[in-house]
Amino acid sequence: MAELIGMLYRTIPLTVGGVVFVALFLAFRRAQRHAHYLLWPAAAWFLAALDEWYMNTYQPEMNIRVDMLPFLAVMIMTTFSCVPMAFLRRRA
Repeated sequence: MAELIGMLYRTIPLTVGGVVFVALFLAFRRAQRHAHYLLWPAAAWFLAALDEWYMNTYQPEMNIRVDMLPFLAVMIMTTFSCVPMAFLRRRA
């Protein structure tokens, strides 16, 4: 499991994940009324990518990566909560 997280928690996959959420927002913004919820996970994925880029660029000798835990938690919470809110319709 740790190897999978280590493989996915890199700058390029995180940036691609953020771009996917922005593309979904742009595709569904006219059809879905609540498509703006997709921007929250996009922002979380972009912030995690920015943190990963910073750590690889300016502190590559870091061995223990405690800084990725809050970003990983925010990414998981926003992805699993905002994606269903964007696509589920509430009846009036």
